[in-house]
Amino acid sequence: MSISIKITSASEAEELSQIQKEAFKPLYEKFHDKGNPFLRGPEDILRRLNKFNRYFTILYDDKVVGGVFYRLYGKRSPSDEIGAGEYYLARIYIHPDYQNKGIARDAILLCEKEFPDARFYYVDFPEDMEKNRRCYQSAGYCDTGERACWSEDAPVLAMFKKTVSDEFEPAGVTLPMIYEVDKNELQECLDVIHQSFGTVAEQFGLTQENCPKHTSFIPLVFLEAQMNWGWHMYALYAGKKMIGYMSLSKESDNTFELHNLAVLPEYRHNGFGKLLLDHAKDIAKALGGNVIKIGMIEESTVLKNWYIANGFVHTGTKKYEHLPFTSGYLEWKGDYLL
Repeated sequence: MSISIKITSASEAEELSQIQKEAFKPLYEKFHDKGNPFLRGPEDILRRLNKFNRYFTILYDDKVVGGVFYRLYGKRSPSDEIGAGEYYLARIYIHPDYQNKGIARDAILLCEKEFPDARFYYVDFPEDMEKNRRCYQSAGYCDTGERACWSEDAPVLAMFKKTVSDEFEPAGVTLPMIYEVDKNELQECLDVIHQSFGTVAEQFGLTQENCPKHTSFIPLVFLEAQMNWGWHMYALYAGKKMIGYMSLSKESDNTFELHNLAVLPEYRHNGFGKLLLDHAKDIAKALGGNVIKIGMIEESTVLKNWYIANGFVHTGTKKYEHLPFTSGYLEWKGDYLL
């Protein structure tokens, strides 16, 4: 028996909506409440595939058997906002043929590995659903004693909560997501850039005195200006936690420049840098480009070889008097030009 999860794709919405109907049919037949997921189709799943939620497909021996989604922002009840470090388990469902096998519990625990900043999880369910109670308790949730009913035709809900240790394991993250950056996230982007490029500054002995323009020291106004110039800015998220960043600027009709590709040190060596780089290539192609250029510290051999291994070609170097290192330049061309 093998239970796994993957990020839900739009192409799975129809299949998952059918499983959802089968799973919630008994509950709907009991309460006939208008908010029951039994009444919803694939469009309900599609509208949740965004940065405000995390939707996972549940597999049992590689067969799709259910789905689960967490709400990251907004409300977890009519009166309670989802705060920092909080996640709301909004829905989980398993096809009736695969229920009572511990799949839901195991899927919940797998999902939680993707949320390294989580401190509290919340869930609610009809209070007389004993199977649900046992499932959530086995996954570490506790009854808060609170009860709620959102409408006259809806069942009374039991409110459960799970408290997580302050310690987290970055290695547990395997399914981070890339989304375009909002203006209110620029400070967080800057923090990721500073931490990531700080290791480079330390390696080459760069300080604000001998290299004030190095990326590890750039101020927030730089990112604000880049957003105003229309740069394409993206961040890599593990749940709500930003763990990586990159941006693209358009230099000509077919050429883009890649800036500040960064992954937090504790999340490196997991393929996340390549994930961001591949996304940059896809964005450039989608915008009609077929060339990406990048400048870097020439002496950073490991990083230079990483770019070369990912399709870039070294195009030259230049020495500037105001920089304590040699600037190196690389270029990538779309596959159809090679």
